[in-house]
Amino acid sequence: IIMIQVKNSANGAEITISGDIIDDQEGSIVEWWYGSKDGFEWPANIKKQLDEIDDNQPLTIYINSDGGSVNAGVAIANMIARHNGPTTAVVDGWACSIATQIFFAADTCKIPSNAYLMIHKPACALRGDANELGKAIDMLNTIQSGLESTYVKAAKEGVTPEQIHDMVENETWLTGEDAAKYFNVNVDEATQTAAKFGESFK
Repeated sequence: IIMIQVKNSANGAEITISGDIIDDQEGSIVEWWYGSKDGFEWPANIKKQLDEIDDNQPLTIYINSDGGSVNAGVAIANMIARHNGPTTAVVDGWACSIATQIFFAADTCKIPSNAYLMIHKPACALRGDANELGKAIDMLNTIQSGLESTYVKAAKEGVTPEQIHDMVENETWLTGEDAAKYFNVNVDEATQTAAKFGESFK
């Protein structure tokens, strides 16, 4: 079951973010149409969960997401960054695309050696004339610059903005061990898993 769940304890709170990251409007439709939010996550739902948490207590965010909407993912990342207490993000399976922005929003970032990060160029679907398409290119370049600034901030000393840019340009997949070569992350011991692709691989 894919869902978000908040757990409070004396040692802090835990949130699980799993599934596709979508906009608030889409989230409302999903919840109304399906009567469930399983498989999707959106900013308003995250905020609702965070409002139930003591803002000063430690917060751990577990992530297993293919990514999704840029503005929704950035909004969630900013919510995590605003949490007063110490925050720790942990990749359970993989954090892809905009989900990496949520991952790097935490104070401490942890990833098992056999989990994955994926960063790439932002994309959009549209139709229009040459002027409108040109504006879309400018928009995507601006968004990419913003995304890369997060990765540069999370990068290890010696990793250059040019290296980060090349990784984004070429859609880069990183294991936990690979990620530790470029970013300030803590690599946890891998768990034993069986190799099988789910529907998300499509």
